[in-house]
Order: sequence, then C-alpha cells, then structure tokens
Amino acid sequence: MTFSSIGTSIKKARPNDKGWRQLLRDRKESNVGEIPHDVKRALLNIVHISDTHICDAQSPARVECLDRFADPHHPLSASIGKLVGTYRAQEMLTTQVLESMIQAINQLDFAPITKQRIDTVLITGDLTDNAQQNELNWCNTLLRGGKLRPDSGTSRQWQGVGDFFYSEYFWNPSGTPKGERTDFPRELYGYPTIPELLDAVRATFFTTGLTKQYLVVHGNHDALLQGTIVPDEHLRTVVTSHEKTFELADLDAIDALQKVSEIGPAEYPSPNSPKTREVNADLGRDFLTFDSWNRTFYNEEEDNGITFDLLGSARKYWRKDFEHITILGLDTVNPFGGWQGSLDREQFTWLKTQIEELRTRYVVISSHHPLQDLYNNYTTDINSRVLSVEIEQFLVSRSNVIAWICGHTHRHRMAYFGPDQMHGFWQIENASLIDWPQQGRVIEIFQDQHEQVWIANTTLNHCGEVLTDIEHLKLDEVNQLAGLSRVLSVNDWQRRGGVFSIENNEGELFDRNG
Repeated sequence: MTFSSIGTSIKKARPNDKGWRQLLRDRKESNVGEIPHDVKRALLNIVHISDTHICDAQSPARVECLDRFADPHHPLSASIGKLVGTYRAQEMLTTQVLESMIQAINQLDFAPITKQRIDTVLITGDLTDNAQQNELNWCNTLLRGGKLRPDSGTSRQWQGVGDFFYSEYFWNPSGTPKGERTDFPRELYGYPTIPELLDAVRATFFTTGLTKQYLVVHGNHDALLQGTIVPDEHLRTVVTSHEKTFELADLDAIDALQKVSEIGPAEYPSPNSPKTREVNADLGRDFLTFDSWNRTFYNEEEDNGITFDLLGSARKYWRKDFEHITILGLDTVNPFGGWQGSLDREQFTWLKTQIEELRTRYVVISSHHPLQDLYNNYTTDINSRVLSVEIEQFLVSRSNVIAWICGHTHRHRMAYFGPDQMHGFWQIENASLIDWPQQGRVIEIFQDQHEQVWIANTTLNHCGEVLTDIEHLKLDEVNQLAGLSRVLSVNDWQRRGGVFSIENNEGELFDRNG
C-alpha cells in the first residue's frame, strides 16, 4: 500500500507571509469510537467518492467572471456575503485527480476493519461540472480505462481563463505578460508560476480504469449548467459557440448573481455589452440530453443498477441488491433549476414501495444531496416536489433503513436522523474531489457476534504526490498534477478562515473516521 491511500493523513504546514501553505505527510489517523473485535459478518464494504466535477475549463458557457466578487480583496465581497463557486484555480486538473483516486481504489483489496473484499464503488453525483457531454465522456473513460485527452476547442492552445483570457482576477500559471499587472492570486496569496502547465493539463494520458464494480448517482451538476440553470436551446448555442464572455460590468455581474438561487428558477447572465473573445467552437461540449446518463452508464455485462428498461428513459433512480443489503440510488436533482434538491412524487412512491418490499433486508439510501438539502420546492409541474421533512418522516418509521450515503456539500460529516436507536439511520456525507481535502472513504457495514449492526468509516486519499517543491513539478506525471491540484485546493484564497474556511470540509475526526 502506498502512502496516498487508506487512513493516512496529510497536514498543512505553517503559512508563509502571503498565507500560502505547503502540505506534509503525517501519521495515520486512527478510527474514533469502539471497534468490535468479534466481527461475525461483513454485510457490505463500499468505497465512496463524490463530486468529481470533471470540468471542461475552456467551455464558453462557464461564467468564471462572476467569481471575483467573492474575493476577500474585492470591495463588494462583504456585501455579496457568499461564495460564488464559478471558478477554482485547480479546475483544469479534475481528470488527473480522478485518475489518481482510481489508482488508490484499485490498490485497496480489503476493507481495513472487516478484512473482507470491497463489494462496490459508489459515486454520489456531480461527476461532471457543467453537464456537458464531453465532460461525461471524459469521466466514463476514466472509470472504464483507456486513452484520454482532456481538451476541447483546439489542441493548438489553451482557450480558457488564466492565460488566453488574461485577468488579474484569475491565477495565471504561465506568468505575467508584458504590459499587464500581476494577478491577485500570485501577488497577494502566494500562488506559484508554473510555465507550460496549461499545455500539460490537456495532454493525452492512459487511464487505469476501475477494477471494481461501480455505481453512479445523478447530481445537480450532471443536469444543470454550473449545477443551477436548466439548459435550453439558447444555452446550447452558447456552449457550442465560437465566442466566450470573459468580463462583465459590475452592475451586470451583480444582477446575474441575484438571479441565481439554490431554489429555482435561475437565469443565465444576459448583459448589455460583455467583453468577449473568439474561441474554437466544439459540438462535443453540448449539454447532456434526458437519456445521456443512462446510455453512458448502462452495462449489459454487469448489474450496476441502471437496467435495460431505463434506456431511453429520463428516470435515473435505481435498485442494486447485494447479498445482505440493498442500495437504493435516488435522483435528487430538481430539473426545474436551483442547486438544492428534492424528489418527484413518482420517485417517492417508488422509494416507499421498495422499502416495504425490502422490510426483511437492510436498506442503504444513496443520493447526491443530503437529506437536509432537499428543500428545493420550485416546479412548473402540476405535482409538488417532495421535501426532506416528508422523506425523513417515512424513513425513520422503517427500521430496515440503516444509512444514507451522499455528497453535494463537499465536506465530511456524519449525522444521525431518528428519534431513537431503533428508528433512525446514519447519514454519511463525503468530501469532494475538486475541493480540499479531495478524499474518498471506505464504509464498512458489519455485524458483531450479537447481531448488532456497525458502520465504520476510514478516509482514503488519492495517489497524488504530496509535493514539497512545486518549482520542480514533473508536468508529464499524472500523480504529480493531482498533487498540485490538492495543494491548490487547500490554498483557496476565498476560504482562508472565517465562516467559509476550507477546514470546514475536513469535518471532525469522527466525521472522517467514525
């Protein structure tokens, strides 16, 4: 087992005078709480990852220009009072990070506590970042294995922010062009200069592919533009066009931010006179259609929950039976817009029917959104959406539901829902692969000699190098690039302390290894 794998810890060094922190290897974190020594039966061993956010960072539909209003040095950031999330310095490295995590998962033959084999890999949504077909294709190649070039537009040059669109608001790894001012990330926050990085991130590499069965759950970024806006014909024209907006006037940008909501509807910016630049159009960037998800992940040789009858259907919820436990995968995306979730009535009826049929078996619920974020009630349909209160009331009345596994929040968190130990379940939220700490986890469900059910969690790092010298970064090595993404993510300049501190994603020790 290599360092960058199960249960190991990576700690932050002291910040320099610009607040930049290197990462260091640390000793293995121990599990919290009592661990029984008399495991009788392993019920289900899962590797859980979430929010891979495979990103076409050159897409014309992206609105990175809105993100600067959350920068701590921006005069309007205090009045905005929230993270915007339309740009990350490490977003062009998402394919390398997922490849590095797949390598770590493949090294893991047995779960650390039960010492039994892993049954499945569960990926709880936001596999893509912008609901684009090329992003889903890249993700599918990573999961299956094969040759991958994570590039769009033209192979001749990078056509995204951070170089082609030079602006002091974005990290420009190539350095400062003559006549321009140094960007804020390098000037104020200690970000490095790495010439040729933007060529390296688009270079072809051979992906390993998961050697274990995997299950996928649908997330809001897999259906909605930047996880929020319903794609329409106008936006399909934008995403496949030869023109990209790279700057909006302040008033236009603020207006756009006010029209984006966690509860739908949400509107794409429609400024009067945006600053644009010509790029190479790419039809492969088109948004996913209603049946793209099922067509991509259906596997006639292996039961991964997506069955033949779902082909050509918009339904994206499923059932997967294991020897002792059944996983029910939900689609919590609100197709009418907004980044928070809910269920449609038909799906909720299906969920109740399944749980009743499975009353003699243990059931694990899986979704993208956690239960507390299922409050997006916006709809243009005649039927109302089903929200968290109604779902929780039903689930805690059924003793066979023992866990809910999810993502969305980009943080590690464990929480119990229910009035007592006999009527309730543990909800397990996992961190993302795009934001710090870029970890997965192993979830073990087992019984002791007294038939009591236990759930144990152990964090899993990807195989990205813990870089001690960025200046000598090897740009042709995937795990070096994944390690760079990790250190960029921990140094997010918008999240250095305060209510949005990046440390919030880590959770407490119990949330990680409880």
